[in-house]
Amino acid sequence: MAEPEDIQLVPLADDTPTLDDINWDDEKHVLNDFRADIGLPQVVKFDEGETGGNIPPGLKIYCNQPVLFHTHTSKRQARARTIYRDQTGPFYEVGQTLLIPEDFEGWFELVPPDFSRASCCRTIRELAEVMPAKFFTRTNLRGIRITDENGSQEIFERKIRAGSVLRVDSIFTAKWRTTAKTGMFKKSNKEFTTVEEQYLKCIDIDNKEVLISLSTKGKFNIVYAKGVNDGRTVFRIKDLIDDFTLPMKVKLIYGKPPVVPCIFTGILILKGHKSEDSIVASTILNQRNVLFEVPMDASCSVYTTADDFSKMETYSDALKLCDRFARSYSAMIKLSADLDTGNQMIQHIPTEKMKRPNASLKTLDLITNISYTDDEPQDQFMDSDAESLRSYGEQAPLQKGQLVELQKSDRDSVFC
Repeated sequence: MAEPEDIQLVPLADDTPTLDDINWDDEKHVLNDFRADIGLPQVVKFDEGETGGNIPPGLKIYCNQPVLFHTHTSKRQARARTIYRDQTGPFYEVGQTLLIPEDFEGWFELVPPDFSRASCCRTIRELAEVMPAKFFTRTNLRGIRITDENGSQEIFERKIRAGSVLRVDSIFTAKWRTTAKTGMFKKSNKEFTTVEEQYLKCIDIDNKEVLISLSTKGKFNIVYAKGVNDGRTVFRIKDLIDDFTLPMKVKLIYGKPPVVPCIFTGILILKGHKSEDSIVASTILNQRNVLFEVPMDASCSVYTTADDFSKMETYSDALKLCDRFARSYSAMIKLSADLDTGNQMIQHIPTEKMKRPNASLKTLDLITNISYTDDEPQDQFMDSDAESLRSYGEQAPLQKGQLVELQKSDRDSVFC
C-alpha cells in the first residue's frame, strides 16, 4: 500500500532548451510578487540555492526545467486524509494530505457512526414527503414534459442523467383515460377507464419543467440547505466548511477523483481548512505538459526571463493547456505540495456496531491522468452498485393513456 512519491513526466524533446540555454534575470522574485495575476503568465525557474532552498518536496521535480506561472487563485481549502479498510480489518487514516478547494463540485455524504452507507430516499414519494428545495439523483430518471401551444397539447419524454440536481416545485395529480377492447371480433367494444397518477414537478438544469411519478424508484438525496437536518442529505465541500465543525468524516459519492496518483477510497476525514493563495503552473518543455499548483505561502523564490518562447511548440501547448484548464484544475482535489509521506496511520473505531457490510469502503487505487492535454476528467460515482445507475428502460411506462386532467395537489391531501 506504498504511495508513489514521484510523478513520471514524459521526456523532453531532443531539440528543447535547457535551463542554461535561457537568459534568466538577476533579480529573484518571491511568490507574492505574482499575487492578483501581476506579471502573469511568466516563465520562471525555481531558485534551489546552495542547499536546495525551501522548495516544497512536491515541487522539486519541476526544478530541473523552466515552468510557466499562469493563474493566481485565492480560496479556502479543506485538508483531508483518506480512510482505508481491507475486507475485514479496521479503518485506518492513511496517505498524504489531500487539499479540497471550496469550489470543488463533488457531492459528499456524512459517514454514519458505524461506517456503513448513509441512507437515501428510495422513491420520489419519499422525497415529496419532505419537499426539499433541491434533490440529487443517483439514478437515471425519465419524466414527462407537457406543452400546450395554440390549444394543442403535446407530451414529451424527458431523460435526466444520474448525477443531476433538480429543483422541487410542487405535486400534481394527473388523470389518464385508458381504453381496452372487450368482447370478440365484430362484437368487440371499447371500454374506458380513468387512472390517477401523482407527480413531483421539478425544474431541471435547462430550466425545463419535468413531471416525475411519485412511484419512481431509485436512490435520491436531499441537497443541503441551512437548517436541514436529515440523514439523507448530500453536501458540497463549501457547505461543510461553512456550517460544520471539523474534523468530520465524509464520503465523496459523486465528483472527480484526485488528479494525481494517490491512494483514494472516497472516504475522507476532513481535518480542517484555511484560506490559501496558489499559482496554477505548467511544464513547458515536455512533449506532454502537465499542470501543477504552487502554494504562495511556500518560502521559496524564482527567477524570471524575458526570452521569447512563442515559436516553441511545447510552450504554445502549455499556454493553451493553462488557458483552457487552469481554473477548473484549481477546483479539483490535489495532494499537498508538502508531500507529507511520513504521516502516521491512525485507526478509527466505529462508535456503533456496523449493521451491514459495506463494500464501498474498500480501497480504490485511482490513478488518474495528471495531464489535461486530453479532455477534462469527468465526474463519476464512487459507488459501484448497479442500483445507483439503473437504466432508463427499467422504469415503468410514462404515459398511461390520454391525459384528461392535470391539477396541482395540496401536499396534505397527498400524504394524509
